[in-house]
Amino acid sequence: MHLFPQLRSARLIGLVAAIVAGPTAAVSQGSTAQPPAARAVIPDGEMLLLSQMPTSVALDRYLEQLRTDFFILDADSDGKIIQRDADLHTLMETIEMRTNSWTAVMRYDLDGDGSVTEDEARRVARYDHRTSRAAAAFGKSPPGNAEEFVERIVGSIMELDTDKDGKVGLAEAGKFRQSSKQQYVALNGQSGRVRRALTLEGAAGELSLANYQAAGEMLFRKIDADNDGKISPQELDNYRRRPEPADAKSGNDAAEAAQKHLREQAEIARKKQEAIDAERAACAMPAASEKAKIVLLGSYETEALSSVTIGSQDAVVHAGRVNVEPGDDPLYVVIASYRPTIWQFSGAVERVERVVLTSLSSGRSSGNAQQSPAVGATGIPRERISLFSRSNCLSYFSEAPSSGSLQAVAAIRLSAGKSPDVVAAKLSVGAYNIPSGRIDTVREQRKQGLVIRKSEGTLNIIGNTSNILIEAGPSRARDDMQSYWPGGVVEIDPKAVVASEPVATYEVLPAQAGLVQLLANGTVTQNSSGEFIVRKNIRFPPGLYGAHSVTFLIMKGAPYPEGDPGHSCVIVEETGESKGAVCRSR
Repeated sequence: MHLFPQLRSARLIGLVAAIVAGPTAAVSQGSTAQPPAARAVIPDGEMLLLSQMPTSVALDRYLEQLRTDFFILDADSDGKIIQRDADLHTLMETIEMRTNSWTAVMRYDLDGDGSVTEDEARRVARYDHRTSRAAAAFGKSPPGNAEEFVERIVGSIMELDTDKDGKVGLAEAGKFRQSSKQQYVALNGQSGRVRRALTLEGAAGELSLANYQAAGEMLFRKIDADNDGKISPQELDNYRRRPEPADAKSGNDAAEAAQKHLREQAEIARKKQEAIDAERAACAMPAASEKAKIVLLGSYETEALSSVTIGSQDAVVHAGRVNVEPGDDPLYVVIASYRPTIWQFSGAVERVERVVLTSLSSGRSSGNAQQSPAVGATGIPRERISLFSRSNCLSYFSEAPSSGSLQAVAAIRLSAGKSPDVVAAKLSVGAYNIPSGRIDTVREQRKQGLVIRKSEGTLNIIGNTSNILIEAGPSRARDDMQSYWPGGVVEIDPKAVVASEPVATYEVLPAQAGLVQLLANGTVTQNSSGEFIVRKNIRFPPGLYGAHSVTFLIMKGAPYPEGDPGHSCVIVEETGESKGAVCRSR
């Protein structure tokens, strides 16, 4: 049973190569075998031209065939053959290979849910080999052969289950025997034929139709020994059997160099495609069911902090709520945020068939596209949660419509198979309500007036000040915390979180919440200037960047704190040394 049909062009190249190459050794009719005479090596460019040269065809018909072949090789139809055409053919051949892989594997998907289980693979394989099994039952063939073949088929399918969830999805199915096929097609597909064309004499990285036909005509006249305007089978055979000239070493070296270059280019193309496939696999989403309503939610951050962190004590992890409204339709929920966030699902969570979570930040002050996004969820079973392995798979957005939201919609349509039915976004979120898309925020509920904070100097206010709050003196950590995160700190059980990395309770809460915590337990105090005095062993609160930065005074006898001070100024009493950000004199 052939799981993958060969590409038509690959068959043609392979057939012509076999015809032109001829036998590899010759044995005389006598009793002693004679070593074969050294034959001239046929360059790759000539091999390509020979593939379009059937015998007993006149020159004008051959040139017309080359014209047609040129248009096939010219992938972007710009009238010339260059490396860009090879790249475009590689892309299209990869799509064809992936489609063939999907077709070969997904024919085992009996229930049509977009994935193949071991039981499904075995049922289909036994169905395909029912005649062999019947023959074995009547003693017409060895009884073990059919079942062994079935198990080999099942094994070849289930080895694609890289995430070990017991089923092979579309992203995994697309990997079926990709490596060997990519290398074969890179050499023998249309991309490989373009690279062969570019080895023709005078190509120099670019080949026109006129030059392609001229090279073909030159080869035609070289093979046409009797000059009758046609290539006979004998002339073609004589040409491919011609002996190697005495001075052909340099020519053979050039041909070998050209072949080596082709192999190198094929390897480069294979590795490039493997990188593309790996990135696509890292960003793949499960297909949505036919009845599912897709809800796409976006935000920069939430209004609350989490009591637990994801992956690192130096990460600032937010907490947000998702209320699932009553209803009958299943929901496919995609949430893209900038800040690392744990989303707490509540309400009619049985409606949720899939949750896909991502954040642009991987946890620290700046994102790393190669790392997984720092995200998690509670209230949804682990098997219904999908987490990307890269943080740049889906961009966050805080407004819809916007360029970010449109790009996210397109990505979901491509991967999940459907466009979102609901798109909702806001810069800072308290809670999402789905599928209505309503967003709740604490700030809007409080309707806080304008706050002007000034630590020194004179401030003159002219006009009505009834809705203005003026704060003077040093920064107050608790007030700052409520200003930055009006939702406060949400207590979350780390064991209840399904996340991209291990979840742990914070040793010290992030930013101003951590400062409040340190002040409350007495490990730091604050002077009249608002600077934080450290006399005991502490850990810097994570996230003290930008407006969240403060000044720490590490007093004599206190060890230098663990963690990241961010942009904060740190002064060590014992040495007078300033660490961290540039400290401003007061």
